[in-house]
Amino acid sequence: MKFKFLLIAFLYLSCARLIAQDSKFFSTKGDRLYKDSNYTDAEESYRKANDLKPEFKNKYNIANSLYQQGRTKEAGDYYEKSLQEAESDKAKSKAFYNLGNAYFEQKNYEKSIQAYQESLKRNPKDQEAKQNLVLAKKQQQIQQQQEQKQQQKDQSKDPQDRENQKQENQQQKNQEDKEKKENEAQKQKQDQNEEDQKEKSEETKSDKLSKEEAEQLMRMVEDQDKKIRERIQKNQSRKAKKAKDW
Repeated sequence: MKFKFLLIAFLYLSCARLIAQDSKFFSTKGDRLYKDSNYTDAEESYRKANDLKPEFKNKYNIANSLYQQGRTKEAGDYYEKSLQEAESDKAKSKAFYNLGNAYFEQKNYEKSIQAYQESLKRNPKDQEAKQNLVLAKKQQQIQQQQEQKQQQKDQSKDPQDRENQKQENQQQKNQEDKEKKENEAQKQKQDQNEEDQKEKSEETKSDKLSKEEAEQLMRMVEDQDKKIRERIQKNQSRKAKKAKDW
């Protein structure tokens, strides 16, 4: 019984290991998740499949998952990668078509047009590619017209408006220069006040020391004078006593 259990466990682990190494398992799982609109998990499954078996289908599916998430720039990169491994015209046509859609969403109509044209070279009967090509050309024309109008608007500005704008810019620059000079003057004044305060503090300290020295000197003079007076009084006392004896 114990041997049977170990055998079952071994077979289960072996199957799990084989499944984990089978790109088809992850690819099929990704297809199921993609069908359920779970594009984030589908992308993860397709990436695992591609890691085990790098091929057109897996890269193409990764790109589709990214596109459905709105990550059109990343999707475009993976459509480009899938084209490098595409072998049939059918695969290339689908990849170029979706690449055109990715560029269209990015408003890069020039590259979108090129991608649709490449798709139609491989599949001239693709009506959706033809319709999208027409739409991309129309959007490119609108975009170019808007850019031209903006350029004309910039070029046709009233000279007086340009002069007024120039004067406003100069006034703003003058104001900024004035504020800068005022700030520098204020800082210089503050630094000077700090320097004066420092010198004043040092002078006060010096005066204090001189006063103390003067008082000490005065005490020394007074002590010396006191000693002189005491000596004189002592001498006078001796003379008086001697005179009295005489």
